[in-house]
Amino acid sequence: MPGHAKSDSKKQQIAHEAHDGLMAWAVHAYQIELAKGPLQQKQGAHTICTDFEQIYYNEYGKQIKLSHSTLIRLADGGISKSQSNAQHSWLTDQEVNVALNYIIEMGDHGFPLSHHRLKEHVDEICHARLGAQFPATGVGINWTHHFAEKHSNQIKMSCACPLKTKHGHVVNPTTNEAWWSLLKETISKYNVKQHNTYGVDKMGCQPQGGEQEHVFGRKKKGPQYQQHGGNCENITIIITICADGTATSPSVILKGSTFQVKWNQDNPANAS
Repeated sequence: MPGHAKSDSKKQQIAHEAHDGLMAWAVHAYQIELAKGPLQQKQGAHTICTDFEQIYYNEYGKQIKLSHSTLIRLADGGISKSQSNAQHSWLTDQEVNVALNYIIEMGDHGFPLSHHRLKEHVDEICHARLGAQFPATGVGINWTHHFAEKHSNQIKMSCACPLKTKHGHVVNPTTNEAWWSLLKETISKYNVKQHNTYGVDKMGCQPQGGEQEHVFGRKKKGPQYQQHGGNCENITIIITICADGTATSPSVILKGSTFQVKWNQDNPANAS
């Protein structure tokens, strides 16, 4: 299933990464040529750039232009533009990994970080290393957005779904693995067919609307849950789908003293 369209800045990032990767291979090849003896035939920087441009086009069907002057500079010990930008980044590579692991861990436990909480965490890391050199206001207001976009292959921003605390306590790898092992054994033991296999899920929503915020978590399919107290009145919606691809109409459970006809009006999903 296709995902969301990439932003222009994300497309530029991917293009820069592809260019830097191809240039790194070209630099390695050029350094091998420079190391050849005086009697051996050597390929020049311009030829190497042309060769690698053609190799990339043959494999991916896209053109990347390499500068032979940049190739010579990098082979002589220079640094690329992306490496220069990384040196001016607030976080080191090691601190970036720490931040990413923390985001993923907190999201997996049902306590995902909002933009505000992530900024606080990053500010603490930078203050600890840079001290007075780090601005009192911390990183910029859009820093967390750019960070999430840059590392969208590992984390994502999404709107949090409520997860009651008691439910959150049982969301762990041990119980998850035990559940799927039990399900597999049961299906095999009783030879359960696809058309007799149904999956049921439910979600709750508050009549006046629940409190939601955009949070960070692991890049994965499905919602990002966020633990709540769970002591509010709730409307429950139950959805059932069969393993053969069919589905039944959803069911809605809500508090009421008598049945009201208007509940069944404007009902495109034919919910009961």
